[in-house]
Amino acid sequence: MTETDLLLLKSSIDRVVKITCYDGETLLAKVLSVSDEDEDVIYDLVSTTKESHYEKHDEQPAYLIGFRDIEKVESVPAA
Repeated sequence: MTETDLLLLKSSIDRVVKITCYDGETLLAKVLSVSDEDEDVIYDLVSTTKESHYEKHDEQPAYLIGFRDIEKVESVPAA
């Protein structure tokens, strides 16, 4: 993840971004918070290419991903 990716994440609180991970997963995530101190992002999952990695719940939980797992971040046009 580059400094530009980090700035995009920070400016996308409450917005959806596309995150590409080093393990090949691509996800659409609504960014809830970005922590420089903990080097992670808390997000609501919108969609993913790896559905089997997520448990099914009646209520959608928030998820956490470390900066080290993010390859790149792209903005998603508002619908």
